[in-house]
Amino acid sequence: MSDSEQLTFFQVTAFDPPLRDSRDVMEFPFLSIQKGRRKPIEFTSPDKRVQLHISAPETFGIATIWDWDLVIYLIANLNDALENGHEAHKWVQFAPYDALRYMGRGTGGKDYRELVLAIRRLSTTNIITNIRQDDTHGMEGRLQWVTDYRIPKRYRANQFLTDLDDGEADAARPWAVEVSSWIFQSVIRGKEILAVHPDYFQLTGGLERWLYRLARKAVPDRSTEAAINFRMETLYKRSGSTRPLRNFAGDIRRIAERQGLPEYGVYVHSDGRSELVTLFRDFTKPRRLPRGVRGIAHGSG
Repeated sequence: MSDSEQLTFFQVTAFDPPLRDSRDVMEFPFLSIQKGRRKPIEFTSPDKRVQLHISAPETFGIATIWDWDLVIYLIANLNDALENGHEAHKWVQFAPYDALRYMGRGTGGKDYRELVLAIRRLSTTNIITNIRQDDTHGMEGRLQWVTDYRIPKRYRANQFLTDLDDGEADAARPWAVEVSSWIFQSVIRGKEILAVHPDYFQLTGGLERWLYRLARKAVPDRSTEAAINFRMETLYKRSGSTRPLRNFAGDIRRIAERQGLPEYGVYVHSDGRSELVTLFRDFTKPRRLPRGVRGIAHGSG
């Protein structure tokens, strides 16, 4: 019996499960907001209680906020199954076409190749952190987003293989990934994942995506004052950005001018000493659907 035949797979069958994301990954710089990053991400919270060190082999680079779309897809399907009384497993088998459509991507050859690269980065990025490693005390440990994967390949007759990309990924057969226990347990516990607005996938900029996810995690959902303030320098450190602070601040101001985030608004102002950024719930914008209510299919536009 082959290795793949011995594995127990969770088969994705839901058509359009509501988006779900990890609270911790929303709050801290676990992901690169820039493509092609090789420089490690280092972060320590001001109270020293949270530490992160994120690195990856030079060949692949650090997993990005766009790569994370696949994890949102996996979390959404696992959560949907559990909420409907079905059994779930860390190994998730899915049709790559459905995953790309869910994420609002194209389904051409280039899109499948990019999905392969995303899976490689998610599996080779190394995270050393003390966040929920033993689920209760925050003991330090090492994790990866994807601990293993299976991507079927198509080869030409008598093809001599020399590197990873000699064989073309077969989009007609199911792909499978094994999510880390850290992610899987967060889905099982439920309270460590949050609903995400369907328009999130339409955000193209890494900083815009990061700001939305931070707002979703940090802005009080049930409050008369649904807003939170950050100093610009604090936001800069929490983002993990490699751009100079002045450029980062300029990017934030332009995002505030456009006001393109789903659900939330961005306001840049000064308290006389520092530049402040307010993230607030914009009640003029459509809100994400309540938990348990399904919307229209993702990627239809």
